[in-house]
Amino acid sequence: MREQHGPIFSPVASRASAMRARTTAESIENQDTMEVDIEDDDSYYVQPRPHTSVRTYVQPGQVRARPKVQVHPGQHISVPPTRNAPRTNAPAAPATRRKGFFRRPKHPLLWLGVGMVLMLALWTLFTMGLSWWSVTQDDIHYGRPRTAQYDVVIGHNDSTTHKTHIVVINLNAHIIIIELPGGDVSKSVIYNGPTLYGQDADLAPITLTFQDRTGNGKLDMVVHFQGSEIIYLNQNGKFVPQQSQ
Repeated sequence: MREQHGPIFSPVASRASAMRARTTAESIENQDTMEVDIEDDDSYYVQPRPHTSVRTYVQPGQVRARPKVQVHPGQHISVPPTRNAPRTNAPAAPATRRKGFFRRPKHPLLWLGVGMVLMLALWTLFTMGLSWWSVTQDDIHYGRPRTAQYDVVIGHNDSTTHKTHIVVINLNAHIIIIELPGGDVSKSVIYNGPTLYGQDADLAPITLTFQDRTGNGKLDMVVHFQGSEIIYLNQNGKFVPQQSQ
């Protein structure tokens, strides 16, 4: 039809062509403008990172927002003071020294009393140890009850081959002396001695010695106990307590 009738001019077609041409021109112009804007915009360039020594200070009148802290019930959070908080020049409180017995000065009489108490305790321990040692030695030598035995020739139907056997016993704080003349049990004699008194009197050892106290040539019997002694005189084949005692 175009070849037969030539080009067809329509108002609608001409208006559409004009709009396309205008749109193409605006697109080209906007593209140039965007390229210029992108080149001039500093946000598209990588900014260098500031040095760590650079610090930002708050300008006068500027208020920095505080961070929000959420605290749960029953939980305590201590918030440190801000960097801009006012500082006081008040001196720090002196450190308190712990008060105790050995921190305070003591009176000399106190140390004197402590020394006397220690000496008393040491003396008590020493006496207790000495008493224990003495009792132990007596247990070894005299046994319990305390017993001592002797074989002597005193002229009571005895001889050097058949000596008289004498036993002295501390029986419940009472002294008992048993004599076996010549070792003959059938002729034994028992002497009732004194009773002892005092603490641990039943543990006191009893010892005998035989000496001629009268000068008649016969051995007398001397009983030793608790620092004392009793003399039994040798008369008529028996021992008789001395009357002056």
